[in-house]
Amino acid sequence: MGGCAGSRRRLLDCEGEETAPEPRSPLLDRQGALWRNVMGFWLLGLCNNFSYVVMLSAAHDILSHQRASGNQSHVNPDPPLTPHNSTSRFDCNSVSTAAVLLADILPTLVIKLLTPLGLHLLPYSPRVLVSGICAAGSFLLVAFSHSVGTSLCGVVLASISSGLGEVTFLSLTAFYPRAVISWWSSGTGGAGLLGALSYLGLTQAGLSPQHTLLSMLGVPALLLASYFCLLT
Repeated sequence: MGGCAGSRRRLLDCEGEETAPEPRSPLLDRQGALWRNVMGFWLLGLCNNFSYVVMLSAAHDILSHQRASGNQSHVNPDPPLTPHNSTSRFDCNSVSTAAVLLADILPTLVIKLLTPLGLHLLPYSPRVLVSGICAAGSFLLVAFSHSVGTSLCGVVLASISSGLGEVTFLSLTAFYPRAVISWWSSGTGGAGLLGALSYLGLTQAGLSPQHTLLSMLGVPALLLASYFCLLT
């Protein structure tokens, strides 16, 4: 009887060993975390520069939209006659598109100059949150703007978002494997291509500049999701 009981006990022990779940390999955990981090930084690079690129791509449309809105406020019964010998092929705006370029570059430059003076001491999460809010605000402000000044303020918000995000995410790479820097750089390069192509494609498909900008509000949300949910 004792021998049978011992055999039964050993059999149960063997079955317990077979059904017990195997511990997950630490190597697989590290690889999974690495892929999450590199994809997270790629998306952060893409989303961070996306609004910056879109504002440059939409510079002419932004100013043309304001000109058209201003012309609708009054109707001139006697439109000025254009000389027949005019050979200009260009659709010019009263405000140069260089104004959009400056509004898209100068705030970023100022942020990068002020970063060593104390901006780097602020926590990462509030900075990322401000960057995402500024990006979303830029799309909304430009889309619903009725004046050139308001539109330029929206472009400034896009520049603040890009500059603040760049100094934040680049400093954040110090806490992650070296590979994330390459993926971040790839994402910023992809923003130049995808941002311009998406704006061109949507406007050529028939969407107005206003609806095109509103359709891009998912990009700031993706930026916040990549930081708060994807990075380990």
